[in-house]
Amino acid sequence: MAPSLTLRESLAADPLIGKYVDTSLSPPTPFGGKGEPRLIILGQDPTVKRKASRSAIKTVLNLDRPGALRHYLEKVCHALGLSLEKDIYATNYVNVFFKDPPASVKAPDILGIVKKYCLPPLRDELQTFPGVPILTLGQPLLRQIAGSQASALVRDYWGYNASWMQGKTEPFTHLPADSNDLQRKVFPFPHQPSANKLFYAQRIAGYLQYMKAKCFD
Repeated sequence: MAPSLTLRESLAADPLIGKYVDTSLSPPTPFGGKGEPRLIILGQDPTVKRKASRSAIKTVLNLDRPGALRHYLEKVCHALGLSLEKDIYATNYVNVFFKDPPASVKAPDILGIVKKYCLPPLRDELQTFPGVPILTLGQPLLRQIAGSQASALVRDYWGYNASWMQGKTEPFTHLPADSNDLQRKVFPFPHQPSANKLFYAQRIAGYLQYMKAKCFD
């Protein structure tokens, strides 16, 4: 990537995905709490389905204002003994808007193609907070950062078993630093809408206890 190009310009110039990049909107600003971050929350990209809403997104994950996602993450932080306003830094894997959400584009694989552009600067950004664990939001994002030998399914880290409704579950797990491209402890979470599904709703309290023990106790 040419040093003179911004990430947005580099993606727009890519022959495979350039036409999908929305160059009319400026990237949102990372969210930073008032204290030294103890947890990094990583989103996928800022593109929401409703085009009219995109220009109002000024901060990563809309954490500068009330909303369903902020409420979800506030509850997660509270369970971990953290404050969203003091202990969190939030950024995106791809901090560039697309003309349509990447998941709605069947081909090309937008998130896979942008990895070579986004991963190096993201690693540099995260180095500002050495050793701070990461909470990832959503399965498409997990698929991009999980190592080749690691599961790309969020449910597997939450102890999924095909017979979970009969009470059969597996141990909680996470991605250790040597099993993911971010080279940190990574705790995969479902995005806010999926968190309401019965499996995640029943498992979230246990997974948060597991995460707290691994990082903050």
